Amino acid sequence: MLFNLVLKCIIRRLDTRDNIRTKLTQLCAYVDDLVIVARTPSALNEKFLTLEKEARYAGLIVNQLNTRYMKTAIGGKK
Repeated sequence: MLFNLVLKCIIRRLDTRDNIRTKLTQLCAYVDDLVIVARTPSALNEKFLTLEKEARYAGLIVNQLNTRYMKTAIGGKK
């Protein structure tokens, strides 16, 4: 329960208002799973680094072995 409270505080510190249509990034969270959706690779990298910095400040560490990413393109070449 304490972990969830700390994670909630971290997410609140990030700018999570609006959605991907009006912003470059969006953060979705459920229990201990976080998803960062971004329009550009640089926006994704910036949001992840901000998340990682805030997590470290709160005493949490991102587990690299459990971190996954998926790259997709809408309207791109097949």
